[in-house]
Amino acid sequence: MSPRVPRQRPSARIIIVDDHDLARSGLRQLLAGARGLDIVGEAGSGHKALALCKALRPDLVLIDVRLPDMDGLAATRAIRAACPGTRIILFTLYEADDYAHEAMRAGAADYLLKGASRRELLEAVQRALASQ
Repeated sequence: MSPRVPRQRPSARIIIVDDHDLARSGLRQLLAGARGLDIVGEAGSGHKALALCKALRPDLVLIDVRLPDMDGLAATRAIRAACPGTRIILFTLYEADDYAHEAMRAGAADYLLKGASRRELLEAVQRALASQ
C-alpha cells in the first residue's frame, strides 16, 4: 500500500497593475517567495489590465487607484463585470475614506495603502483569496 500524497492546491494567479514600473517591481518582490502565489502578469494601465484579466482569468488583481487611462475604480468595475470570480485589491498612496468606500462599492475585496508592510499585504491577499 502506498502512502497518500496530499493534493496541493494550485497557486493563486495574480496580476499587478500600476503605471509605475518601480511600484510593480516592488510589489512583485514583496510577493516573491510567498507560498501559493504566482504572478502571471503585469499591466501599466486599466485598459491593459482588463484585457489581461480577460485573457488570463487571474484569481486576484492588485491595482493602483490612479492610472493614466482608466482609474482603478473604473477598472475594478470593468474587471468584476468581465471576470466575476477575480478578486481585486485596490492600493494607493493616499488615505481617503471616500476612495475606500467607493472601492468596496465597485467590488473590491480590499483597499490597501502603498505604505503597508509585506505582512499586511500578504494578509490582505489571503483575505481576498479566501473570500472567493
